Amino acid sequence: MKEIKKDEGKKTLVEVEIFNQTFTVTSEDDEQYVRKVASYVDERIRQIGGATRTVLPLRIAIMAALSVADEYHKACKRETEIQQEVERFSAALLERLEQSEKLDNIATSESPARTFTAGGSTGASEEEAKKESLSLS
Repeated sequence: MKEIKKDEGKKTLVEVEIFNQTFTVTSEDDEQYVRKVASYVDERIRQIGGATRTVLPLRIAIMAALSVADEYHKACKRETEIQQEVERFSAALLERLEQSEKLDNIATSESPARTFTAGGSTGASEEEAKKESLSLS
């Protein structure tokens, strides 16, 4: 298995072997990726061929293609389910953040407003000021 050539359109011709047959694959993907995919296809065909009684390469290839297509569709379904779950968690998190902001706004609007007296001190007693400073620490 060797890379044959790379033309200016970034397409690569890669020679691969699948089920004892040599194929030249034209791809925009890099050689390593093409080899990985070809290796996977070869592995699946050999796995199906070893598990069935048929020796007809076309039947084995079709059965392997069906198996790969099944994996693909199941993976797509899992991806959709995961995406929906992420969206549900995101919506729940956003809702909780909004609730938290509302509670913070309520808490800050209910705290007593301080006014300054002519002497520069607040209207709160010294004892209240000590309690507040302790609770803020």
